[in-house]
Amino acid sequence: MMKKVSLLAMTAILAAVFTGCTTVESTQKFNRMGLGTPNEKAVCQTFVEIPGYFFFGLPIVVGSTKGDGTWTMFRNNLTAENAVYLLTKEAKARRAARVVNVHVSSTDAFVFFGISRRTIQASGTGVRTKGAALDNAAREYDSQP
Repeated sequence: MMKKVSLLAMTAILAAVFTGCTTVESTQKFNRMGLGTPNEKAVCQTFVEIPGYFFFGLPIVVGSTKGDGTWTMFRNNLTAENAVYLLTKEAKARRAARVVNVHVSSTDAFVFFGISRRTIQASGTGVRTKGAALDNAAREYDSQP
């Protein structure tokens, strides 16, 4: 009986570790749809999810603010500030000047016996002005050998 309980506990811990990673996904494919305004061009649509597993409210395994596929133990990183930080960091890496249509949400779910799963998500569209997009293209063209 004790071996079964130990095996079950170890399985739960491994499952939490492998599903407690931060996710940062971004796309730049819009099927020629204009997602910007007349003066701005959409350069990326980004989604961030930071999950966490808690035991009676104490953090066990939580996604990290270091980026995609990372996690931490015993540290609560589930804040809107951290989700928006990762969102804007990714948009900046995709050469967006700012992020519009930002949406942040959180969910709570009871798993079993004092263990709960909390998740915070953020999404937004990275944009830059059409003039900045043209300037950037000209700089890239000039820098080619």
